[in-house]
Amino acid sequence: MNGTVLRVEWFRWVRTRRLVALAAAFVLFGCVSLFGAKYLPDLIGNSADIKLLRVPDWRDGLQQYIKNTGLLVAAVAMILAAQACAIRDTDPVGIFYLSREVSPIRLYLPRLMVAAGVIAAAATIGAAVALYECWALFGSYPMAPALGSLAVQAVAIVLFAMFTAALAARLGSAGMAVAITAGLYVLCLLLSTVPRIQPYLPTTALQPAIDAAGWSAAEAAKSVLALVIATGLALAVALTTPIRAIKTPA
Repeated sequence: MNGTVLRVEWFRWVRTRRLVALAAAFVLFGCVSLFGAKYLPDLIGNSADIKLLRVPDWRDGLQQYIKNTGLLVAAVAMILAAQACAIRDTDPVGIFYLSREVSPIRLYLPRLMVAAGVIAAAATIGAAVALYECWALFGSYPMAPALGSLAVQAVAIVLFAMFTAALAARLGSAGMAVAITAGLYVLCLLLSTVPRIQPYLPTTALQPAIDAAGWSAAEAAKSVLALVIATGLALAVALTTPIRAIKTPA
């Protein structure tokens, strides 16, 4: 693999504005989520029906950011990654690629690598914005537990998007890959009601709880284990299936 291929994939993210959309989503929720948590008492202060049990603090601000990014922004990331990696055998551009390349690694690996790098960078920027906003709105706070939860979530979002992107590469359809991933996500939400398996579900890593005690390495490993296995299997299938074996129209 040479640098030219990676630069081509990078420019595809830039010129299709996928990069702008993804970075804007992380930055937007990094700002808005914490404002909402901070000023919630003012918003409902005149309500006689709703009473807050305590004044929101830094944990509530970061937790709101994690909830929003773990659902909405993670969905944006997986859709954009799937679009970047799906090559349809019915499109002119797809026919061009699939008729000239025989190695799935040379065709898909640069797309997957650039997509993973872009999503990781965007998640890091969003987390940095959220940490700064948290300090500006709530004052000083313990950095270690905040960084631990945000790091677990960033890893989960990248794996989540790579799983979908690998499915899209194998199926040749971003829509089918997103639909399958969304179905698995809903299944995990239903299973999360079972306390014994909840720590092992991807949804736990996508929306980790902010705790002053922080996450232990064992807890973090348990939460991303299923995502690591599923993503590894999906990548292996996408990168080892011969291109000529992928179904083409009669």
